[in-house]
Amino acid sequence: MAKTVSDHLIVRVVQKGEEKVFDLQKTFNENPNRVISTVGTVNEDGWPNTAPMSLFYCPDEKTIVAGMVRASQTAANLRRDGRVILQVVFGGDIVFGIRGRGTVLKEALECSEATMAFRIDVVSVKRDTSPAQIVTSGPSCTPRSDRAVEYEKAAWKELVEIGSA
Repeated sequence: MAKTVSDHLIVRVVQKGEEKVFDLQKTFNENPNRVISTVGTVNEDGWPNTAPMSLFYCPDEKTIVAGMVRASQTAANLRRDGRVILQVVFGGDIVFGIRGRGTVLKEALECSEATMAFRIDVVSVKRDTSPAQIVTSGPSCTPRSDRAVEYEKAAWKELVEIGSA
């Protein structure tokens, strides 16, 4: 039951006569590197490409700054085409598709040359819930090592700095 519900990350939805507010900006920012989304882009041959991502910072309700592997197909697609969708599935019945235009902000982060930063300008947000189920939890992750924890902290800090500049 997909329906466009907003043109920014603060989403108001009426359910059974009651307004419910979903603050996706707050969801991303209060759960650094824990909101796992599927990112969709378009390959050169026109076929869709998807990949999991979790490193997002939202400086405002119309912008997402994301970190991703710069040598990936997703990064190549964003550089070439710019169209992107983030499919967010998170606890509290948060299931949204965020459509946007992506542009590279920084080809290589200081903390990791393998990671790039790109900006997503939010175009629209669609609600992708089911009338039959309530999503009570979404995908979760745990860092693989202490080194991964340090990388996450450094990358998050750098994305916040880039997004706040």
